[in-house]
Amino acid sequence: MLRRLATFFVLLTVSAAALAAQSIQMDPTPPSRAQVLNLLTAMGIRETVENSLKNAQQRVKASAHAAYLKRNPKADAATLKKLDDVFDSTPIFGFDDISETLVSVYQKNLDAADVQAGIDFYSSPSGQRLIHKVNSIISEANKASQELVQEKLQNYADTLTRKLQAFDQENPPQPSTADPSAPSGGDKAAKPAPKS
Repeated sequence: MLRRLATFFVLLTVSAAALAAQSIQMDPTPPSRAQVLNLLTAMGIRETVENSLKNAQQRVKASAHAAYLKRNPKADAATLKKLDDVFDSTPIFGFDDISETLVSVYQKNLDAADVQAGIDFYSSPSGQRLIHKVNSIISEANKASQELVQEKLQNYADTLTRKLQAFDQENPPQPSTADPSAPSGGDKAAKPAPKS
């Protein structure tokens, strides 16, 4: 879940950077808060964040439920209902609770014209198709690139192993030289024979 949210925020940052890069002439007028929120909604970011947070809360609730049942296998339905009530009465934060941070980042990096262009695109049929397909595109691209990277890493490891074996054959280990400070066999003083 955290990985999905991290990926989402990376995509959010990349989207903002892409919109900024498209700007030919920077208009010094920053976008309004409402414009940025409209862009985030048009891009599906508001909905994605809200759904991710709700799913995270449901997973936490299910995990707590399972942990409680493991500790208290004979818990009755009324007790489990009380446990559910704890979660239901403690909602997780929502998009609006973090939106100001996002708004300020967009306002800092984009001008009003860029944000409006983004709203226009993501509100269009083409933009909506992109939004609906981007997750499957990213998933497929990640899978394909992961398989390719694994294959390339294996080829690299195989090639490196062959080259290191050839290196070892061409450069066999050298016998170690004796420590020059240690006495050699001829320098040892004769030990006196033990007295009987």
